[in-house]
Amino acid sequence: MLASETAINALSPPAPSSSPAPSKQAEVPTTPASPGSTETPGSPTNESSGTNGSPGTTGTSGTTGTSGPTSTRIPPHQDVFWASVQNCLTAVANISKACWGEEGEYRKERKPLRKSLGIKKDNPLKPLSMRNNFEHFDEQIDEWFSKSKNRIHVDRIIGPANIIGGVSTKDMFRVFDPTTAEVVFWGERYPLKTIMDEVTRLYPLARSLGDKPV
Repeated sequence: MLASETAINALSPPAPSSSPAPSKQAEVPTTPASPGSTETPGSPTNESSGTNGSPGTTGTSGTTGTSGPTSTRIPPHQDVFWASVQNCLTAVANISKACWGEEGEYRKERKPLRKSLGIKKDNPLKPLSMRNNFEHFDEQIDEWFSKSKNRIHVDRIIGPANIIGGVSTKDMFRVFDPTTAEVVFWGERYPLKTIMDEVTRLYPLARSLGDKPV
């Protein structure tokens, strides 16, 4: 629950400082970008590769520049956000394995546990596919490289999944859609808010049952 809450909270920028603002705005550190690629500062923020595997980035409009500006550094709080999302997926996967076993291996044996917690067949905690997308990212890169037609690598987007036009689903990796509170990977949607609600429901119930004498 803590990891998922951190993932949501990390979207919020740091609170403004009470100290007076400097007379001149500090320059944003930049790193050289490859010719033919740009990144537009602002939201949504993303990291992506150019066409045919060449390094590059896609800006807010979803178009790739032809030359010129250097790419800006990803804000630190977004690194925290994506680390928190992955921690949340891992924690939820452990709950799933406790209730069903790996790939449902112990679903029959652990039916009494699920019944005591009020967990039904369609419980949102059960699927492991999104956790696997993040955990086995190297395998997803291999599959993308062999199947993607244009090899446009779009990743770590915070914004609606359709914010960038003209990009195939197979080229869209990690996306968080704040309009629905869903994590999206290759078009597969993972309802993070629904997951948080279910974990919030289960936690006090599991603690209560665990405190009862055997």
